[in-house]
Parts: sequence; C-alpha cells; structure tokens
Amino acid sequence: MKHVRKSPEPPELAQYRERFKTQFKRWSDLKSNRKTYNAIRTTLAADQKGICAYCEMSLHSQDRAVEHFIPCNQSTREQNLDLDWHNMLATCQGGLQNVKVPGEDDSIRNSRPPNNFPCCGAKKSQEYDKASCGNLLNPLELPSISIFSFSSLDGSIKPNAVACEQANITVQQAQFTIDTLNLNVQRLKRQRLAVIVAARSMRDQLDDGVADFKGIEAKLAAKYFVDGSGNWQPFFSALRFALGEGAELYLSQFS
Repeated sequence: MKHVRKSPEPPELAQYRERFKTQFKRWSDLKSNRKTYNAIRTTLAADQKGICAYCEMSLHSQDRAVEHFIPCNQSTREQNLDLDWHNMLATCQGGLQNVKVPGEDDSIRNSRPPNNFPCCGAKKSQEYDKASCGNLLNPLELPSISIFSFSSLDGSIKPNAVACEQANITVQQAQFTIDTLNLNVQRLKRQRLAVIVAARSMRDQLDDGVADFKGIEAKLAAKYFVDGSGNWQPFFSALRFALGEGAELYLSQFS
C-alpha cells in the first residue's frame, strides 16, 4: 500500500453529477452509464499506475473494481459519497472471484476454498465500522515515504516504526490497516516474497565487491521503475524495500 496521487476527476463524472444534481443518484445508478463508469475506471487505473490501491497487485480487466474508501452505505443526500471522486480507488476484487488471466497461475489472484481469505476491498467491506475505521489509512493521504517494511523470510508486511514516526502515523494505525485489509493473506505473502528474492538475487549478481552497493540498487531501481511515467511493477512497495537506499534515491526524483 503506497501513496496515490489523484488527478482531476473525469469530466464525464462532473457532467453526470450536474445532470442529476436534483436527484440522489447512487453508485449502482452510475454504473449503468457505461461512458461515465469506464472513464472513472480508466482514470483510477492510470492514477495508480496499474496497481491495486491496497495490495499493489497489477490490475487486470478481469480483476478490477472501483472501491469506495468510505462505503456507499454511509452516503446521505447532503454528502453523496457514491459520486465523490476523492472517495474512489481502483482495487483488485479481493481474491475470491474465479478469475482466469492468460499466462498466470490461478493462485496469484484467487483465494478459493479451502483458502477462502479475502483481501483489500472485499475484506474491508466485512470489517467496516464507522467508528473504528477512522483509523484505516487512506492511500490518498499516505506520505511519499513507505511506512511499511517486509519480511525477507515469508513476504509478510508490517509497520515500519521509524517511518511511521516520521510521518506522524501510529504503528497501531498501520497495523490496523494491514489487518483490516488482510494484506498478509498467504497468496500475497508468497508473491511479495518472490519479488523480494528476485530483486535481491539480481542485486547480488551485480555485486562484484568493487561497485558501490547503493549504486547497484539505484541501477536496478531504474530498470524496474523506469522514468515513473508508465505502470508500476506489481508489489511496488515490496520491490522498493528489496532495493533499499538505492531505490529511495532513485524514486526521490518522482516524489
């Protein structure tokens, strides 16, 4: 989970709200307007550079949803969260759907029985409580530095206490977010670990004992992250963690 930069809302959404400003339109109503709905989906995915706002898996046309950070059931006529651009994120569908993506192992996206463990918005929708979820971290409000670290043993995500303190975020908030979104479901840990192992293996291959270690990490960061204009690699934060200070140095130019 990383900071998401929000672009201006699609004109189609603004026009939709203006057209129905005297009516209380819900998200289910808007979805029937395919032009507006597709414009929202496309813009969200572009803002997030192709990765889920919560788990950072790559978004795919068969595994993509519009997530309302504050659920639509909290909407009122005075504050219609259903149509609020700054309440929308692009996420995966939580791993419970039978999604078939060509060239991918089913286990990358699916958590079908007996491993029926949802993540991201699918998990959050089960856990949301207006009082307690005030502690849930919003990707739109995260700092540019990563407040999470990852285990090199099993790929699990945990709060980075030092970074949390620098960002004025409590470790408890960060842990609550991990737990509420179920970001340590086994399939996500396995995939993050693979990213960490692959990146560090490449780093070690380039380490001849003479070259600057941080320079090697920065070189690999340039390979993985390019110029920041295209989609990010899946599990961006785990990769960033794996490449350490060199990645931070390289990514600082995009912050």
